[in-house]
Amino acid sequence: GEKIDNMKQALDRAVANGVKNLVVQPTHLMHGAEYDEMCEAVNEYADKFESVAIAEPLLGEVGADATEINADKEAVATAITTEAAAADGTAFVFMGHGTSHTAKISYSQMQMTMQTLGYDNVFVGTVEGEPEDTACEAVIEKIKEAGYTKVVLRPLMVVAGDHANNDMAGDDADSWLSQFKAAGCFDSVDTQIAGLGEIADVQHIYIDHTKAAIDSLNG
Repeated sequence: GEKIDNMKQALDRAVANGVKNLVVQPTHLMHGAEYDEMCEAVNEYADKFESVAIAEPLLGEVGADATEINADKEAVATAITTEAAAADGTAFVFMGHGTSHTAKISYSQMQMTMQTLGYDNVFVGTVEGEPEDTACEAVIEKIKEAGYTKVVLRPLMVVAGDHANNDMAGDDADSWLSQFKAAGCFDSVDTQIAGLGEIADVQHIYIDHTKAAIDSLNG
């Protein structure tokens, strides 16, 4: 029975409460379509506040191409690969949502970040298969070529919801778990259903982004 405001309700409540300086911290992963929609909603209310600051999503700025890696992506990569770094012979697959939005390059940048930091056993995939090389079939081929026989699937999502439980770990034939098992070339395929938001270091990245937004209001 818990009720949570949508953007319009939250903004209306802020106005009604007499808020003068508004700081918005998105819990999005990247500058994607939903982030854009949030910015549009906030901008419609901009004249109702003395100042407004919208903080960065988890992965920060998108960047121009796959090789452009920022400090946020490096921090996230380090925060989510602690277990992967210690696991010999096991491939860790982080499954994101995927998007046709220009922000989809963020997934390629995360893969590049993993390689740059030396996490050769970490692979980035997406439910939507956008970018193309993050599609399930493509990821399976990459892991086969790399010679890994054990696989752990984890969500590259802030919250482990429907996509993590069904698209990744579900019993249907088209789930990632089922497709990896059907490939017939892995000794074990396991899933870990936990959102990135549960990781303390990830929470601190959001806090840093909020502080930066507050600082921008304070000049």
